[in-house]
Order: sequence, then C-alpha cells, then structure tokens
Amino acid sequence: MKSMRADFVRFSAPDVADLFDYEQFVSFSEKPKNGFSGFIISTDSVRELLSSLRRAKKGCLVGVLSNDFKVNKEAVMRKRVDLLLDSSYRRLDYATLKLASEKDVTVEFALSKFLNSSGFRRAKIFEETKDTISLVKKFDLPFVLTSGATNVFELRPRRQVYDFFSFMGLDGKKAEVYMQRLIRRYTDQNFIADGIEILKSE
Repeated sequence: MKSMRADFVRFSAPDVADLFDYEQFVSFSEKPKNGFSGFIISTDSVRELLSSLRRAKKGCLVGVLSNDFKVNKEAVMRKRVDLLLDSSYRRLDYATLKLASEKDVTVEFALSKFLNSSGFRRAKIFEETKDTISLVKKFDLPFVLTSGATNVFELRPRRQVYDFFSFMGLDGKKAEVYMQRLIRRYTDQNFIADGIEILKSE
C-alpha cells in the first residue's frame, strides 16, 4: 500500500509540498477551506472546546491545541476529535495519554516548537517531549511527525523532520502508517478501519 506523505501546518501553505518530499500539506485553521483540510480548536476552556466541536465540519480532521490538562483530557473523550496537536506549551499527562490510546486519538509531534524556542525553554521542551514519547511507546499510541509550521519559513524537508524525531526515539515508518490511516478515514470511501475496507467489484 502506498505511503501517505503529508505534513500538518497551521497556515495556508503554497502548493510546493513536493519540494519538501510530501504529497500534500494539510492546513489546520479555525475556518477550513473547501477540500480536505484540518479544523483546529485552540482553547484552554472545556466549555469552548465543546462549543467548537459542534461547529466542526464533516470531512475535516479535527485537532485540539491546548495548554490545559483538563481540556486535553476532555478532548480525547470526544469521538469527533482525531488528534492532539503539538505546541511548546502543550500539557499531557499519564491519564490523558492512556485514555487517548483507548479512544484511538493520535498525538502530533511538531518540529516548529523546537525552532521557536531557545535556552532553558528549549531544554524544558526536550524534557517534556521525551516524557511524552515514553508514554506514547508504553501505550502504543498512534502518532504523527510534522513540521507544525505556522509560516513558510518553518517548513522543513520530510527527512529532516523524521531524522530529528528519530534521534528522540520515534519510528518514522510507524508515523507514516499512522498518518496514512488518519487521512484515509476522510479521503478513502473504501476504508473502514485497520485491515477492514470495502473491496471494489471487478
């Protein structure tokens, strides 16, 4: 089966995905455009999370971006949420990640948070990311590796993103499998679940 080389970004990226060795950029925004895209819910309020979920369009990946433990825990309990987006201040704990594994919610690891930090803050992000990675492995959680770019200057070649997180202990091949599954939920009418899909008649 063909791999799904996609990158998740936070802006309307130019049509140059192939230059970075991707097949497509999936843009996450609060007002997704037509076509396959991502709906981002950025909040530290549980009430606002629930309100925003009611506005999520069908056919869009839904990602939650929050610095609050309670919001992230509530998010993984909601069927409409596909993934927990990454940022330099994302807060995830043992209980949330364990619940995410049970609910099949994907965790994003984005390079941009390292590019936009330095000194003590960057060291802290490394420490927090390593803790998250250890729990992702413990619970066999689905994860994706992305640039998480907020502008064109933060875009990076796929190999660079994957090599960076490989250094931190994440398997790029696994990430591609999870990315493929995540995208096929919305783009492949024959896909039902892992190992289950509608066979086309001859």
